[in-house]
Amino acid sequence: MTQEEVHQTIEPVKTKDRIDILDILRGFAIFGILAVNIAGMAGPVWLPGYTPPAGIPWYDELAETLVNFLALGKFYVIFSFLFGLGFSIQIARAEEKGRDLKSFYPRRLWLLFALGLVHTTFFFIGDILRHYALMGFLLMAFRKRRDKTLLVWAGVFMVINFITLGLMGGPLGGSGGDLPKEMAGILPMARDIYTNGHFYQVALFQVGASLFSFIIVFLTQGGTVMAMFLLGLLAGRRQFFQRLPEHKELLKSFFLWGLVFGIALNGAFILFAEIGWLSTFFWTLGAPILGGAYIAGLCLLRLNTTGAKWVAPLGNVGRMALTNYLMHSVIGALLFNGYGFGLYEQVGAAALWGVTLLIYLVQIPFSGWWLSRFRFGPMEWLWRSLTYRQRQPFKLVRKEPVLATGDSRVKTDY
Repeated sequence: MTQEEVHQTIEPVKTKDRIDILDILRGFAIFGILAVNIAGMAGPVWLPGYTPPAGIPWYDELAETLVNFLALGKFYVIFSFLFGLGFSIQIARAEEKGRDLKSFYPRRLWLLFALGLVHTTFFFIGDILRHYALMGFLLMAFRKRRDKTLLVWAGVFMVINFITLGLMGGPLGGSGGDLPKEMAGILPMARDIYTNGHFYQVALFQVGASLFSFIIVFLTQGGTVMAMFLLGLLAGRRQFFQRLPEHKELLKSFFLWGLVFGIALNGAFILFAEIGWLSTFFWTLGAPILGGAYIAGLCLLRLNTTGAKWVAPLGNVGRMALTNYLMHSVIGALLFNGYGFGLYEQVGAAALWGVTLLIYLVQIPFSGWWLSRFRFGPMEWLWRSLTYRQRQPFKLVRKEPVLATGDSRVKTDY
């Protein structure tokens, strides 16, 4: 097989062949991920030893509660599900072309891990790309397992996540209290570096802090991420999103009952937040259920003519999900770190909602503008080019639809 034939065999999918609802879901998830992550960019709230200051205004308390109720744990669930679904589609494409998935997918994962290292070192210690990359190798081990096996293991991973998260003190617990002597100085050091440090000083601090963050995120989210990978793989096998109109009644039921149980469970999680194991139980069930309701609701909007027009612009954000995710961290670093605008610990939770909305409302038209001129986002283009070991075409050479809102076809490269 010639180099050209190899490239044609594994080349990325064309824009017209994408499943647009998956891009819409990614675009929506990007907003929720920013709503959660921005608190970790704007202050030391995720670092060991942190306790909230006394006298927080009621509107900041309300804003923080809304983040925990509506966003915390719901959007990385959606993104993890979509990662597994995209993996199943890549398996189907590789089999269709007669290619071995192992000929390119491990390289794709190592590149994602390397990108995560750069991201967490220079911009944001809460990076999730490294986890996705490493757990992606475990996902590959399940690619030929039966559907029932995937369901059983998804349940096992959820139980594992419940146990590890409970041992850590729950979703909102375990950050304060007594610390080992070796960790006691992290909080004041972080405050000083993020407030007064130069770019290289921040990067040097984040080399060590990101390792700690990696372990914490793995223990508190890893099991759920893996469970969602497997459920996404199963949904992709069943071609659920390729035949979305056939599942309209199921989507309606899941949306209704997902809201009912999701709101109840997450309300209980907020109410019992100080009781580690109890809050962990409610959160472990409630976050994925409410995240699933979000998915069902967006699918129903996509199936409605008017709704499809409303959600279509989110698909442009989703087509550039990697670029937009990394852009959040760059913007956050410039806004909050001392070498930028120096707003570290100066912005309350309510104002952070405003910053989140502003950034996202800029990304929607920016993504549409970019994709009217280029085939991919810049980071998506780099990732693809390195994955397939050949420079991918970048600029649009002919008119292509920015986002299909009619036919929902089979192929996607995510």
